Amino acid sequence: MEIRILVAIGNTGLDESTVDYLSNLFKGRDDVRFDLLTVVQIEGVTESQRLLGDITSVALSHPVALKKKTAATNHLSLLRSKFQKNGFSEEQVDYQAVFSYSGIADTLLQKGQSGTYDAIVLAKRDISGLQKMLLGSISATLWQKDHSVPLWIISGKPVKRHFLVPVDCSLHTLDAVDHLAFILQGDKEAEIFLFHAASMLGDGNIAPKEDFYEKWGREWCEQHLKGDGDGHYHFHATEQILKEGQIPGSHIHRINVEAGVEPAQMIVKAMKSHSYWTIVMGRRLAREKNIFKGVSDRVLANINNSTLWVVG
Repeated sequence: MEIRILVAIGNTGLDESTVDYLSNLFKGRDDVRFDLLTVVQIEGVTESQRLLGDITSVALSHPVALKKKTAATNHLSLLRSKFQKNGFSEEQVDYQAVFSYSGIADTLLQKGQSGTYDAIVLAKRDISGLQKMLLGSISATLWQKDHSVPLWIISGKPVKRHFLVPVDCSLHTLDAVDHLAFILQGDKEAEIFLFHAASMLGDGNIAPKEDFYEKWGREWCEQHLKGDGDGHYHFHATEQILKEGQIPGSHIHRINVEAGVEPAQMIVKAMKSHSYWTIVMGRRLAREKNIFKGVSDRVLANINNSTLWVVG
């Protein structure tokens, strides 16, 4: 099955890191396609102009926007060439610079929801930390509103093919691990570290097996949602999903921390201590009260030179 990745390109130095990260992640793969997208915002457009002409015709009267689009297209072409130098075919990398009235966040959201994408990729600068997100940065629209497509937020260059996956007894943990297994698909080099801390249980509530039946099936749940010595299934089910994705069992590791108070702080500490390449997290809807509500925001605000995948 082909993997399709929508990559936001902002014509900055961060774009090179994004290409490096994706090239490293998918090296030697011919089952992945990258759609590189740059959004050129047209400013100073009146409502009558919007109503009377399509956006391309309106852009003809905005020379600054036309110049930006030409520069963006040239930049995208260079990035595709870099992908090709890294071993990907021309057919695997498509690119497009588009005009927009609403800006990068809304345009990416529309694009991501209109196609069959397995992830949307942003550089860290597009999010710019928790404070800017709360104040309404352009990419906060994706972070706060869109839960339909996994979001990858890249910061820095890849160092190790090591993935840190916080796990608890929730559907969202399994969704995140399922996404990781799908992306890696039999990767024999990646090392995956499943991280659980006692504080991640929050109020101690463990989702009943019946809640997992709809997606995973009763038979699978009865077989694999079983305890790990303490009556929980933080590790067993996630390990099974990865093994079904043909990830070698010797590359899957458990990290079980008994002490700790705040999950985000513990995840960031583990990330910095062991130089993991990527954090993969499940995220619940904002209306749900649970341990991960806000944790991914705090993790994002406190990591540098690493990448965060948020699923859900």
